[in-house]
Amino acid sequence: MKPSHITDTVSKLIEQKLPVFIWGAPGIGKSSIVKAIAREQNMEFIDLRLSLLDPTDLKGIPFFDSTTNEGVWAKPSFLPKSDNASKGILFLDEINSAPPAVQASAYQLVLDRKVGDYELPKGWSIVAAGNRENDRGVVYRMP
Repeated sequence: MKPSHITDTVSKLIEQKLPVFIWGAPGIGKSSIVKAIAREQNMEFIDLRLSLLDPTDLKGIPFFDSTTNEGVWAKPSFLPKSDNASKGILFLDEINSAPPAVQASAYQLVLDRKVGDYELPKGWSIVAAGNRENDRGVVYRMP
């Protein structure tokens, strides 16, 4: 697919709040295309390299709340705030290079727009990207 066709297709899917996965060889500009779309549409852009994250990074860290005597999750500061009224793209790069436990959290975020107690704001879209298995990179087979 040509970059211009990818841009048009991804833009339309973002408008409909449908998650997108871009699969291609390393270095073809997957992240640049998504960043350009965010810039053109005046949207915020958060780029997460999932291969660098631990499973608790997406879900957050549990801690004890002494006022309620309950365990609660500290939500990651790098994700958009749940009450955020802005529009943006959460870009999950290298999703199939991430360890399977990180992928599981990412899939929950992609499919349900939430992970643990965190919920992605309504104005935000999710775009994921990864390399192909035959590109000789470190990738895990996706379910």
